[in-house]
Amino acid sequence: MLWSALAAAFTGRFLQFNQPGFSIPMAITHPNSSVLKTITVLVTVFLLNAPAFSQEEIQVHSYTNTKGFTFRNFSFTLTPENTILASDSRLKAKGYSRNASNYRHEILDENSINFTEYGQFQVFIPQEKFSLPHKATTFIIARMPQTSPQTQGYKEKVEKKQQLYKKIAQMVKEKKGSVDVVFEFPYPNSETIDANIFFRTYNGEYIDRVGKL
Repeated sequence: MLWSALAAAFTGRFLQFNQPGFSIPMAITHPNSSVLKTITVLVTVFLLNAPAFSQEEIQVHSYTNTKGFTFRNFSFTLTPENTILASDSRLKAKGYSRNASNYRHEILDENSINFTEYGQFQVFIPQEKFSLPHKATTFIIARMPQTSPQTQGYKEKVEKKQQLYKKIAQMVKEKKGSVDVVFEFPYPNSETIDANIFFRTYNGEYIDRVGKL
């Protein structure tokens, strides 16, 4: 968008931005004398409005099952900018470790027995990069639940979770690409998020779609 606008400045075309939050009509009739000013204005507007595009709009889907429980889920795009792995130094500084005295601070990644045996892992989202209302002060913790060995199709379900984690980890480590995932609210009937969300699962299987099952 910005480069197209700059190109238009040099050709003397009429520019019209129609982006959420701003509209800038600009007629440039003397590009040689006003190009610098035009570039300055465009760059300033772009930078001022960048926060508006830094978070994706999240649509929450809800449905009520036959037992009267309401479940809420939503899709989310993980990127290198909004995803932190459990082994990150920023988390270790907050007490996360391999042998944490508090199980809540246990590092759950590909080197954890819970990952290899049950497909369990977690990743972290900086709270300012998560646009749904929440009560987190630092990170939203995105948790993948365990799959019990007694679950039908246990092996395949665990492998599906592990493959998802490996895609996420590769994206973060290579600092490129994105991974679309589906999260759900912490508990049935819950309408708010504190600092925890869960990858959507049913009968031990990760569900990669939104809406009613």
